[in-house]
Amino acid sequence: MIARPEDISLDLQTQWQDHFHMRDQTWKVLQYSILFFLGVVGLEIKGVDSGVLIASYIAVFCTGMAGTIIAIHHRWRENEKLEMIKIYERELGLDVLIKPVLDKAHKNFLGMSTTAYIVAMQLSVSAVSLILLVKRIMA
Repeated sequence: MIARPEDISLDLQTQWQDHFHMRDQTWKVLQYSILFFLGVVGLEIKGVDSGVLIASYIAVFCTGMAGTIIAIHHRWRENEKLEMIKIYERELGLDVLIKPVLDKAHKNFLGMSTTAYIVAMQLSVSAVSLILLVKRIMA
């Protein structure tokens, strides 16, 4: 059975919505990781008990690592979505118009992919929290 253009167009819209939803989730996880980290640093500045800080830095480290895993998983899923989108757009004859836009869409202002940037930021949150955890334990 051959798919009708209306069906392809409807699923194309769904694939784009899924892509943007995953991207939004990935950014939100990064925002939460950074806010959590800043909150724990605020506790450090306030002079909270060392045991609480140790537990908090462990939690921030785990949050950053989970965020890294989420970002990588979402990138795999986004790649699948983008492959489906390319096929649909080719089937609808839209690929000639959209290809130049998609080629540019994978790079941000630093010249790296959005996912690479988010993974780097999540790993940075984890690394700094791990350094502060070790510093707190050694004190």
